[in-house]
This record gives sequence, C-alpha cells and structure tokens, in this order.
Amino acid sequence: MNSTTLNQPNPQSQQEIEQERQKATNEAQSSLDQDAIAALEETRNAINAIDQGNTQEALQALERATGKLDILLARYPELALVPVSTQITIIDLAPRDFDLIEPIRDEAKRAVNEEDFPTGRALLHNLVSEIRTSTVNLPLETYPDAMKESARLLHQGRNDEARAVMQLALSTLVVTEQSRPIPLINALTELAAAMALAAQGQDQQNQDQQNRDQVLRLLEDARTQLKLARELGYARRDPEYKELDRAIRDIERQIRAKEKTESPFAKLREKFFSFFNRVSRVNRPSHESQQTQSQQTANA
Repeated sequence: MNSTTLNQPNPQSQQEIEQERQKATNEAQSSLDQDAIAALEETRNAINAIDQGNTQEALQALERATGKLDILLARYPELALVPVSTQITIIDLAPRDFDLIEPIRDEAKRAVNEEDFPTGRALLHNLVSEIRTSTVNLPLETYPDAMKESARLLHQGRNDEARAVMQLALSTLVVTEQSRPIPLINALTELAAAMALAAQGQDQQNQDQQNRDQVLRLLEDARTQLKLARELGYARRDPEYKELDRAIRDIERQIRAKEKTESPFAKLREKFFSFFNRVSRVNRPSHESQQTQSQQTANA
C-alpha cells in the first residue's frame, strides 16, 4: 500500500459505520427528556398567546412549563443540561492522501493566528471524518428562573418584557457535540478481520503464506487508519496512539514468526475499544451565548 494514500474503505467498514451511526442514534434518542421538551413547547405557546393578546392563556402555559421544570429540578438536582433534541450526521470530508492533510492544518493554524476565523472554520471542516451527535440542551441553571420571571412580568401587565425574557431563554439553549472518529471505526474493523483471519489460519495448524500476507495487510491498514485519526486531530496528543501502533507492530512480528496471536489480538482489541470509547466520549459544548432555536436543525 502506498505510504501516503489510504485505500477506499471496504464494505465491512461501511457496515460498521452504519451500525455505529445507529448506535449513536439510539443513545441520543433515549437521552431526550419529555418534560424538558414539554417545557420548551409551553414556552412557545406562551409567546404565541401574548402575540394574540391572550394574557391568561400565556400565564397558563407558563404555569405548565414551570411545573415541568420543577419536576426536572427535583429529578436532576445536579444536572446542568437536559437534552431536548438531537441530530446524527456522518461527515467524512477528510482527504485520503496524508500529503494533503498537513497543508490544510497549516493553513487553518495560520488563519486562526491571523484571526481569520471564517477561513479557519472552512479549512478545519475539510479535516472532519466522524459520526457527529449534536444535541440541543435546556440549561437547568437559568431556564426555570427565566420562566418565573416571565410569569411575574405577565402578572404585572408587562407583556412585552415577559415575551422578551422568554425569547432570550429560548435563544440560550446549549448545543453539545460528540464525535465518533470514522478512521478509528475503520481501524477496529480491520483489526477484527485480521483477528478472524489469523484464527482461521492457526486453526488449520499450517498457516500458509497467503493467509499471513492477508493478515499483515489488514494490520497495516489498521495502523494507517489509526495514524489518520491522529493526523485529523482526534485526541491527537493522546499517548495511547503510540501504544496501540506498537501493539499492532508486535502482532505483525508474531505473525511473521508464525507465533500464536489469539491472546495478543484479544488484548489489543479490548484496548482499542476502550480508546475509541474514551475518544468518542469527548463532549464539546458550543459557546453558550445565543444559539437561537431558529438556527438549529436538530430533530426531536
């Protein structure tokens, strides 16, 4: 395999990516809280009622919203953010040629250093290869107080001010993102295939050269995908990248020496899964200032 260019993902990798996407979707959907969703809906109902000149209906909607929020505060006294909607996206724009990655990184760094953030964002977008979970969250620290303040203003007949408070509350929902790096999913797929093929050859007692060559090729592909994840900046400075690469090279040496590899493969795969889950758990809150609900395309 060319040292700077990646092969196209194999069909098995595409299947694993789809399975991981489905897993992300299931996890995200199960995290959504219906009481928080209802509180948001009642906030919008209150705003609509004010627009229609129906103060009493607005107050009733706020009472229902506050009731839902009181339930959330009692249920999650230590929780800052409650998920209300989510979107799962596969974004795979990164180049497959390593020689193209470094120039993009350098240009992005230069743009950021020059405070040309739009250019920097556009360049960094070209280094994305992940299954991304974007979640819109209701902030429990501020949202309930905003609803109570809105109700107080409505009782005083200050409807425009109450509406402004609710609009502000809706515009300060917090977006968090979680990324599952596709190169690491590909690497895990290659490792699983190599492990199965090596076991098959050893079960036959006389592992032939063709079998060994196929296993070695899969292991090389796994190391290349591991390197790609690192070059794209997914926990780039994590020392475990080197440890995993070293472990794969050790198995390559054992394959060439016709040694038993079942135990080393099992340990490596377990370690790789742990690394993948740790990297994928990184949660990056967007800046909490004024992400308006109208700007979000998340699906409830």
